[in-house]
Amino acid sequence: MLWLAGAILFFPLLGLVMQLAALRHRDPGLAGQLEKTASPVPAEGGPTLCLGGAEFMAALRADLASAQDRALIQTLSFEGDAAGRALAEALIASPASEKCLIIDSYSRLVQSDMLVGSPLRLFNIGLYREKSRMNKLVERMRDHGVDVVFGRPYGFGRSSLVARDHKKMCVVDDVTYVGGINFSDHNFLWRDLMLRAEDPAAAAALAADFFQTRVGRSVDSRGSFASWDLVIGQGTETHLILDEMALAIAQARRDIYVECPYITEPLLGLLGEARRRGVEVTIVTSEHINRFGMKWSIQGACADHDLTLRLWPDTMTHVKAMLIDGDQLLLGSANFDFLSGKLQPELMVTVRDPAVITEFDRRVRQTSLAESYNWSAQGKKPALAGVGRWAMGAAEAILGAVHGGN
Repeated sequence: MLWLAGAILFFPLLGLVMQLAALRHRDPGLAGQLEKTASPVPAEGGPTLCLGGAEFMAALRADLASAQDRALIQTLSFEGDAAGRALAEALIASPASEKCLIIDSYSRLVQSDMLVGSPLRLFNIGLYREKSRMNKLVERMRDHGVDVVFGRPYGFGRSSLVARDHKKMCVVDDVTYVGGINFSDHNFLWRDLMLRAEDPAAAAALAADFFQTRVGRSVDSRGSFASWDLVIGQGTETHLILDEMALAIAQARRDIYVECPYITEPLLGLLGEARRRGVEVTIVTSEHINRFGMKWSIQGACADHDLTLRLWPDTMTHVKAMLIDGDQLLLGSANFDFLSGKLQPELMVTVRDPAVITEFDRRVRQTSLAESYNWSAQGKKPALAGVGRWAMGAAEAILGAVHGGN
């Protein structure tokens, strides 16, 4: 019984240490940032990037305040913190006649990237309080006429056990937002982006997918609009998102810039093929990736394929973007990994608008290159690359088995 007593003492203490270590990534001034940050949307309109949670919330709050017909928002994570409160209050105050928020059921179990109730969190009172605050925000929105739905309930089956609905989108009248930002403080503080566009046809297409999700269905769809081409993948039966990524890489003739925290096979291999035909490939990812073995796996692949790897040293870059030859930009909710490519519902847009690409180059690519450091200059393959590859391969095999071999 000594081992049981030791575990009871060890896991909560380890959880406390991890919680204290995470405090350095929290910014108590986020609420003030959300109040002071101005919307980045230009007066003349047009597609524009919102870089970071504060810019995104400023633009979304302004659109919600003037909405008339609909305010439809889908997210993976929604938490009882400053980011969650900002969205809740903006939705409650919005004059839109139809207001609906879909939150993946992931948020019922995970808050602040921590599993509620795990052995590491038994005595983490703050985590339980945050979940309670999330539940109270949901009830407050419902009390004020917002239809709040928890999508993809956990259970057995390919679509409900592990693969979450990872899409992040907003449709406010004819304004759309797509990208990678969730409604949580830590995601708002990460480096991330959303693309805003005013396009009635694109808004209609995203609204149609939103209502499919609202009734528990995930579907494939494609569309070409004034601002971008859209691909929505349902995740399990087909691989539309992976096909779109592979096609873009195959079309590259000069250079590929990828910024993403999560990159695995088969995308690493496809980038290696592009390098062998003479394409310059640069990857920017986080130095502090929150998935075991991911960084080692990426480092090993970059060493094998002669890919330039730069590490973002701050909290996290959660950007999910790929720029091909300076004139084709892929971005959305999808990471460049097997989970987004094969298993879970995602959306991705391909942008060819020169103004948006110029903005991305200036505000994202150039900044990331300037503020990251060159790992490949170290000139050696990491000793733990094999461990990282094993971890990624094991994860893909297990999840593939759960989801019927996909």
